[in-house]
Amino acid sequence: MNAIRLTDPIRGSSEPDRFWTLTNVGEATPDVLSPLCWSVWGDGVEFGGRASLCDLGALPKSAVRRSENPNELLTACFYGRQAMNIDLTRDVMATVPGSNADDFEADICGSVRPDAKPVPNSNRRLPVVAVKAPATFLRHGRQVRRLHDDQLNWWQREILGGSTDDPLALFNESADRFRIAMRVHVRARMIVQALRSQVLAALEDGVKESVGALLSGHGNVLETAMADDLWLLGREELSLDTFLSRHGFHGPNEGNLIGHSWRENPATVLNFAKATAERAETDRPCEREGRAVAAHQRALAELPGGPSRLLRILLKAAGTHTRYMELTKSSYLTAIDGCRRGARELGAALVAKGVLEEADDVFYFDREELNVGLGAEAAEQVKFRKARREEYRALELPSFFTGMPEPIAAQQAEDTGREVIHGTPGGPGRVEGKVRVVVDPDVAEPLDDGEILVCRFTDPGWTPLFSLASGVVIDIGSAASHGAIVARELALPCVIGTGDGSRHLHNGDLVRVDGDAGVVTVLRRAQSVDQVGD
Repeated sequence: MNAIRLTDPIRGSSEPDRFWTLTNVGEATPDVLSPLCWSVWGDGVEFGGRASLCDLGALPKSAVRRSENPNELLTACFYGRQAMNIDLTRDVMATVPGSNADDFEADICGSVRPDAKPVPNSNRRLPVVAVKAPATFLRHGRQVRRLHDDQLNWWQREILGGSTDDPLALFNESADRFRIAMRVHVRARMIVQALRSQVLAALEDGVKESVGALLSGHGNVLETAMADDLWLLGREELSLDTFLSRHGFHGPNEGNLIGHSWRENPATVLNFAKATAERAETDRPCEREGRAVAAHQRALAELPGGPSRLLRILLKAAGTHTRYMELTKSSYLTAIDGCRRGARELGAALVAKGVLEEADDVFYFDREELNVGLGAEAAEQVKFRKARREEYRALELPSFFTGMPEPIAAQQAEDTGREVIHGTPGGPGRVEGKVRVVVDPDVAEPLDDGEILVCRFTDPGWTPLFSLASGVVIDIGSAASHGAIVARELALPCVIGTGDGSRHLHNGDLVRVDGDAGVVTVLRRAQSVDQVGD
C-alpha cells in the first residue's frame, strides 16, 4: 500500500535574494491563512492584479497567467502569511504612468531600501499605455460603482438570505467573483498610489508636512458610514437586521475565509454598539468625519499663496479614488463571505457523508482538491495541515524579509522597552492617552474613553474599535493602507508601520501619538503588561 503524500500549501518558498513584505496584502488577511484561504487569495490576486495591469497597458495579455515559479508571482504564502513580491512589482510599476518603482516601494513599505536595485521608468509600453490607460481611467468610476452594487445585491440575495442545494457551486461562483473584484481593486489601489505621488510632487518642499491633513477629510468613505450605523444601532435608531444587511459580510479577520463574519456571529457588533451608546455626541463618527473635513479645508487655506489649480484637481481626484478603493474592498469582501458560506455548507455535507469530522475541516484543502473530490486520505491530510497551521500561528514573521523568512516564536519576541517608537505618519494630529493592545477584536472588550488602540494589523472588521479610540498605532501598513485611511477620515492621530510597536507598548502605558511626525512616545509605563485578546 502506497503511503499518503502529506503536503503543506501554506509554507512557501523563495529564491535567496527576493524581497518580500507582509504590508498591504498581509493586512488584508491578518490571521494565518488556511490552504483554502490561500487558494482563493493566491489565484484572485495573481489574475486580478495582472489583469488590472493589462487594463492599463502595463502588461500584455500574455502575462495574465499564474506562473509555476513562486518567485514570479505577485504574492506568495510563507508560514500562512501572504506576502507581496516587491522586486517583481517594482519592475511593473516603472511602466505605469504617474508612478515609479521607488514611490511604489515607499508607499507600501514606508521607505525605500538603501540597496534597492534602481528601476528606471520605462517607455517601452508607452504607446499601449497611452491608448489603454485613459480609456480605463474614464471607465473606472462607473465600473467601481456597478461592481459594488452588483456584489452587494448578490450577497444580500444569495449569501445573507438565500439557500443553496449546491454549496460547491456557490463556493466556485464566489471565488470567481473575488477574482473579478480583485481586478478592479488592484487598479483602484494603483490609481490612489499614483495620485498620492502626484500630490507630493505638486507641493513645495516647505509644506510637505501638510500632506497628512491634505490627504485627510475626503468625506463619505464607506467605513465611516459603517461606524455611524454602529452608533445608530447602539441607540436603537437602526435595527440589527438593517445593520447586518448593509455590513454583515464584515467581521474580525474578515479576509480569511476560515474566519466568521458578523452575518454568522453578530455578538461582537452588539457589544461594540452598546459601548458607543455611552459616548458623547461629539464622538459620533459623522461628527469626527466633519472635523477631519474641516481640518482638510484649513490645511488648504494655510498653504502659502493658496493651493494651485493643479493641486486642487489632484486632491479632489485623490478623495474620489480613495472612496472608490474602499468600495472595491467591500466588493471583494462580499465575495470572500460567499466563499465562506459555500465552504462551510460543503463541509457540513461532507461531515454528513462521513468524509470529514468537522465542517471547518473543509478549509484545509485547496479549491482544486475540493472540485476533484476528497479521497480516503482526507482525514489524515486535515490532521497534518491543521497541526502545521496551529504551529504557524504561534510564530511571528518580520514585516520585510529577503528570501525565506526566519520565523520566531511569538513568546520569544524581544521587548526592548523602547520609549520612542517610530513609524509612518498615518493620520495627522497629536493625542495623549492610555494604551490598549488588541490582538483579536472578536474577544476584545470595547475601548474606554480616551484609550489609544495599538494593534498589529487592521481590516474593516476593526472599524468598531476605531470608532471608540482616541488614536491608533499599527505595526503593519503604510499611509495608503486601510487603517490609515479610516483613521484620517475619523480624525484620529495615527502612526502606522511601526513594525513591532505592539510588542513594546503595553496596556495602561501613557503615550503621546504624533501622527504628523510618525512617532509614539512613552510618557509613563503601566504596572500591567497583559494584552487584551491574547
